[in-house]
Amino acid sequence: MNETIYTTIDHTSIDHDVHAIDYGAIIYSHTGKASVRINFDHWQLQERDVLIFFPGDVVKWEQVSDNFSAESIRYSSDILRSASLHIEHAIYEQLKADRRCDYRELIDEVVNSMFRIFAFYFRVEHYQMTDSIVTLHLQAFFLGFYDYLQSNIRSKSMGKSTQRTEELFTRFMQLLEDEYHKGHEVNYYADRMNITRKYLGIIVKNKTGLTPKQIIDEYIILHLKLKMRTSQNSLKQIADEYHFSDQSALTRYFRTHVGISPQQYRLK
Repeated sequence: MNETIYTTIDHTSIDHDVHAIDYGAIIYSHTGKASVRINFDHWQLQERDVLIFFPGDVVKWEQVSDNFSAESIRYSSDILRSASLHIEHAIYEQLKADRRCDYRELIDEVVNSMFRIFAFYFRVEHYQMTDSIVTLHLQAFFLGFYDYLQSNIRSKSMGKSTQRTEELFTRFMQLLEDEYHKGHEVNYYADRMNITRKYLGIIVKNKTGLTPKQIIDEYIILHLKLKMRTSQNSLKQIADEYHFSDQSALTRYFRTHVGISPQQYRLK
């Protein structure tokens, strides 16, 4: 079974619900405009723009014009790891902070050609090596984008205070992405960051308008929903994985935030 999917999208095919994703993707827009929220950052897409999604992202398409059209290549976490090779850590750190590619020459020369190649191989049925083809082209794209970011680091133009708070917010979101199944409370993340709960609250509130607890709960719930849709694990197994004291604690937490029990959600 192929781990890559090429598709074209428009305003009628976009899901506007908030959801966590378990895949990576690159969106290459052609016409119209769209606004996308990814992990509490907002990104704008216009003609000939590129936006990168990573596994674990929380995504919400907020505004999409009627004439919006784009191409998308979706790939698994394994494909992403293969494509990023030895610079995966650097890619995750820098591309997540600057995931809208503003390198116009890279878009016009590399991304445009890359998507024309994807369109050809995915539309001809007898080609079976699409995963390998996508991996090789993603590798070239990530290397080029990473090289560009290395010589155009945004933080050079930031004030020291702004840079510090940006770094702390990024650290909080990275910790949340890595450890959401273990940490349900604000103190867990504040302690891991060696800052006070109050200071973390100020940073997150200034950045998002939300409290850290609101972000933690939303992130956990979205991943619990994804887990219940895609996994056959029992609720007891999920409760253990997410460090709830027992299945009843998981059920109470889920019902508080979703309004129905995990069993009812799975039946839906």
